[in-house]
Amino acid sequence: MISGGVRRAIHPLLLRLWLKHGRDRELSTRIDGLTLTVRPTVFHPRFFGSSRIFADYLVSTGLNGKRFLDLGTGSGIVGLFAARAGATVTAVDINPNAVECARSNATRTGLVLDCRQSDLFSALDSEKFDVIAWNPPFYPKPVGNLGEAALYAGQDYEVIRRFARDFKGFLTPNGQVFLILSMDLDLSDWQEIFGQVGSALLVRKTRRWGLETMALIEVG
Repeated sequence: MISGGVRRAIHPLLLRLWLKHGRDRELSTRIDGLTLTVRPTVFHPRFFGSSRIFADYLVSTGLNGKRFLDLGTGSGIVGLFAARAGATVTAVDINPNAVECARSNATRTGLVLDCRQSDLFSALDSEKFDVIAWNPPFYPKPVGNLGEAALYAGQDYEVIRRFARDFKGFLTPNGQVFLILSMDLDLSDWQEIFGQVGSALLVRKTRRWGLETMALIEVG
């Protein structure tokens, strides 16, 4: 059996390998009837399976008629699944390549996403959402380039700490927040971060992806 430590080491290597081969060209993939083009530096939903797992789970919670924020949209896959399920979707990403990628994929698939470049909530003013969904960067390491922003959260999880501090200001009264995390992580660190602002991470479901177990989490 491959240890969690080895798996944690593999994922940054996979990202670098994908960036190396995808830096100068777009790649296409087809997922659940949607044909997506993935631009260089944008998190690839085939190469990293957490996006598809997350999208499937979120649809299962019932999204019809809800205002949905796809935070860190990447290729747009989560937002596109949500829009197809009847949600009104705002899709944001710090990476301008991702914003354009999600926008073009929405046009290609005939679905509607309001796509914006945003550092977490910076472009959202006082908007409120029924669902905030984020596939966050997992690892405590400084970000060296736009592609790594999808994987690294800063040396002391600075991005996660900012999210935990600010998310409640963008929720409707009965709004929900969902994350997807690897069970290889030390979730106690994450619980401490959210506990400091009076929140907790509640594991709602787990799903296997290759050698890894992913946790679908609601922030309570």
